[in-house]
Amino acid sequence: MMCPQAKKCFLCLALVFCQVCAGFALEKPPLPEPANLVVTGLLVCLDGSFKEKVCSTAPEILGLKAAEGRIYPLKKHENVDTLFVEKRLQTNEFRLTLRKEASSPWYELVTSQLIRNGKVYDFYYFCDVCNITTHAPGICLCCRQPTEYREHLAE
Repeated sequence: MMCPQAKKCFLCLALVFCQVCAGFALEKPPLPEPANLVVTGLLVCLDGSFKEKVCSTAPEILGLKAAEGRIYPLKKHENVDTLFVEKRLQTNEFRLTLRKEASSPWYELVTSQLIRNGKVYDFYYFCDVCNITTHAPGICLCCRQPTEYREHLAE
């Protein structure tokens, strides 16, 4: 037979075990990583309600308007700004790989390609000194020298 102290100890351990197991059972499984989405369309300026508007010199919100008319609002980032300000692109038609932000209307830019005369090009900025590529103009993050704009036909 068990002594009263041992019974109390055993009951306490059993209750703790039940609480811990119940807590694990109630945990939600991790959400899967959102899949990337490849969209081809025109870069457009948007107002605060994500409606298309005439572009100003420095638009606040950019989006990609697909051929069927759906607009994908792009999360503010220097790589997104490059699509608008880089004059050497000579186009406003792009193929963008996007990732939807959970519980948000925004799409994060993963990769970008430009479309010119029906052909798809990769574009980037390259540092000859460090052999580093980036997707926004400016100085090299390593050696602080200017980067050079480059593009080539996509494979």
